[in-house]
Amino acid sequence: MFKWKKLGRVFNPRDVVGLSWMSDYAQAPAVLIFDEFVRVYFSCRPLPDIESKYVSYSAFVDFNRHNLLEIINLCKKPILELGELGTFDEFGTYPVSVIRDVDRILAYYAGWSRCESVHSDVAIGLAISKDGGETFAKLGKGPILSYTIDEPFILSGPKIRRFNDQWYLWYIVGKKWIENNGRPEIVYRIRYGIFKRWN
Repeated sequence: MFKWKKLGRVFNPRDVVGLSWMSDYAQAPAVLIFDEFVRVYFSCRPLPDIESKYVSYSAFVDFNRHNLLEIINLCKKPILELGELGTFDEFGTYPVSVIRDVDRILAYYAGWSRCESVHSDVAIGLAISKDGGETFAKLGKGPILSYTIDEPFILSGPKIRRFNDQWYLWYIVGKKWIENNGRPEIVYRIRYGIFKRWN
């Protein structure tokens, strides 16, 4: 049985100087453990534009494995570029789930685009790193998991895991939109899929 001791905040993007794309938020952490450090991936945002609209980026911060309060490295640019005009991840990548696969690291991520009647559409993409998880190349311009007749709305929150050589991807899917105090809100279900290894 674990006993947790709360140590307080260990990283705040607002304290970072010189990275305008990382002005706020450190959302949805995902972790990879290395010999000498623990890498925490997270999603962040620059300040909103003149229309008060946000974009989101994915980044990482490395903590000393022997002193998890000590930051030893912070990425200097997003691990993924925003998608091209009209693509599913044009306005953001959030959140990201990472896993090792032999000599590469896979990142399953939610990419989102803006909408008119509701705030966004979201689908799940895949990117691959061959440099230890510092940068990632997208598998393509489209998602690997998107809307279907049974899952017609947002697909987000990917969590990839491997058990006995079987790959599982948990995610959330929008069941329906409802109006709440004049604003659209999504009702979610949690689902999972069994995946083959990506070559």
